[in-house]
Amino acid sequence: MDDPVTAPLVIELAGLAGAGKSALARALSQRDPTIRARPHISAWRYVTSVPALAPTFFDLHWPFHGMLTKEMKRMLRVRALYGFAQHTRGEGPVVFDEGPVYMLARMLVFGEAATRTRAFERWWRAAITQWRSKLDAVVWLEAPDAVLASRIRTRSQQHPLQGQYDATFTTFFRAYRDAFERVLELLCVPAGPALWTFETEQGSADERARMLLARLPDLRRNPASVRESA
Repeated sequence: MDDPVTAPLVIELAGLAGAGKSALARALSQRDPTIRARPHISAWRYVTSVPALAPTFFDLHWPFHGMLTKEMKRMLRVRALYGFAQHTRGEGPVVFDEGPVYMLARMLVFGEAATRTRAFERWWRAAITQWRSKLDAVVWLEAPDAVLASRIRTRSQQHPLQGQYDATFTTFFRAYRDAFERVLELLCVPAGPALWTFETEQGSADERARMLLARLPDLRRNPASVRESA
């Protein structure tokens, strides 16, 4: 068990591309400098995560049909994030953007045949169980597909869907929504993290940051009651 005095709250901002995760992370940091938003994960954290995953990597490749490089990188990311959250101390909350919820969902979307094996299923469910006791809250940022598509098309940050037809966006969003739904259904149970939904079609990231910060004291004082009422 973590020391409740020194273990920080661990929160993930989740949502489809264009939902406003990065903007909210920046707004949270501006409002509260103690927040560790989008923390850097050191190379050493990745290196030390390899031994725990070695048996799973072996199982995934037996019998060998080719190197599953992308799948291993994603698994390593989930493990490294957990190591960071497990060993970080201090009062300031840790806020992940593209954290474990995102990575677990992404593997369902892009894992192809590798996600339909017993080895992957065992690891995936073990990761859900591990993060269920580590995450304090998942903040789901929601907006209509048309709004998300418009934001992706007009933002300066490059995205593979920029310039694509509406049908491509629809397929992309549906795949990710289904994957996120599966992850959150298993993760955000009564004994797991709170699930808070923020609509982002209207209002500013700063307004959402203010509302989110207002919820954190209750989550720290009495996490069980907040999770049950979320």
